[in-house]
Amino acid sequence: MVQGVEDLRTPLSTILRIEREIRGSIAGFMMPSFVVDLPGGGGKRLAASYESYDKVTGRSTFVAPAVKGRGKEGQVFEYWDPLHSLPRNGEGVEWSGSREG
Repeated sequence: MVQGVEDLRTPLSTILRIEREIRGSIAGFMMPSFVVDLPGGGGKRLAASYESYDKVTGRSTFVAPAVKGRGKEGQVFEYWDPLHSLPRNGEGVEWSGSREG
């Protein structure tokens, strides 16, 4: 996560909605790959390959099978939606003070 660019990030829910709307309306070879660049060394993952996603807190988890950490294969990485995209009742619920941006 890069400080000062929070307003340039797109929420995972928006990415998934755009992908749903485009898929089937254009030729398959023209279909873009929607990816999330996971912080902490998780690499780039297809947005739709999330393990879990909570739209209220904005927290999604992804498994990176090739990244080995803490003695196990398939380390889990967290990705957070931008703060401006969260519903007011979800702000600060789970991650209070744990995010920069």
